[in-house]
Amino acid sequence: MASRPLSLVFPSMRRGVWPRQLERAMLWPAARQGARRVRAEQICSRSKPRALRKSSTVAPRPTEPLAAPTRQQLKNHFVMSMVPMVGFGFMDNTIMIQAGNAIDCTLGVVLGMSTLSAAAVGQIVSGAGSVIFGGTLERMFRAAGLPSAGFSSAQRALPVVQKVGMFGNFVGVVIGCTLGLVNLLFIDTERSSVLKLQALTDEQGFAFEVEANNVERNDATTLKVRGPDVDGLLASMTSALTASGYSLVELHASPREGGCTGTGCDVEDVFVVRQRGVGVKKQVDDEDLDELARTLLAATKDPLSAHSLKTQVHDLAEDNASLAERIKKLEKELEDRQIMVVPGGIAPRMAMPVQFKDRNVHHETVENAAMK
Repeated sequence: MASRPLSLVFPSMRRGVWPRQLERAMLWPAARQGARRVRAEQICSRSKPRALRKSSTVAPRPTEPLAAPTRQQLKNHFVMSMVPMVGFGFMDNTIMIQAGNAIDCTLGVVLGMSTLSAAAVGQIVSGAGSVIFGGTLERMFRAAGLPSAGFSSAQRALPVVQKVGMFGNFVGVVIGCTLGLVNLLFIDTERSSVLKLQALTDEQGFAFEVEANNVERNDATTLKVRGPDVDGLLASMTSALTASGYSLVELHASPREGGCTGTGCDVEDVFVVRQRGVGVKKQVDDEDLDELARTLLAATKDPLSAHSLKTQVHDLAEDNASLAERIKKLEKELEDRQIMVVPGGIAPRMAMPVQFKDRNVHHETVENAAMK
């Protein structure tokens, strides 16, 4: 049977358009056969041993051996890593010291912060400044003409290159932070202590209350001190009681109810004391209660934490007085040397120059005066 041309079977082919049915019928068997072939190859490759599968893969092309960095390249890399970190460490320590001192002298005095807390807040400011200006410092040092190592991307991944860069960063930070300590020479480290002591004297000097009671106990006197919590205050009051000749039996310290404010909480210290003596269990006499209460009140205005500062101030005052006395003696000796008296009948052999503040005056000998 003679086959008819496809143009007679599908008239649409005369116009150059393939029917969808014919397209699917012709392409589907080929696609299905190709999928079966690919799946069979995958199954065969999985069934092979791992060694055969590795050998069947295409071997990579041989690459050129990686050149090791030269000594000069490592040296340039060390310098390039160290110098920016010197500036970073100097800036970090400078900001921390200056900001910490400013915070300690302002917020530390108002809020009662310790010096260590002020330093921690200064470190926060320093870290923020390093993040903001760190990139600027690095670009500035790079623009200064530092030598470039000229590493390739593969060489930068070498362990020796990374170790040299890390060591350069470490050395740079240590040197920069050490140079930043120079800021301590330009600030007054004792100023915050003076301000805190002044604030304590001005604001908390009248904030304490002392109650002396002989009613609560029959064998001892109860003393209650209410006021703000100050470092060294408890030790100061204990020392005052011991120096006054009383024995401390009990001591209780607790927060005062309703005494919390924005700057801290008030406390109530309870002292139970007796008269000192062997086998004596006696209260303080009623006549001495007022004097004992005043002693405790005076101790609240002089905490032990301020004793070292007051001692330093006293020593400085003594040194100033000694220096003033020595200056007076030196001025007197200088005045004595500036004055020369020649009594009548005595003729010095040579002229004696005497130096005054503004000019030199030469005394003439008696012979020269007679010749004139």
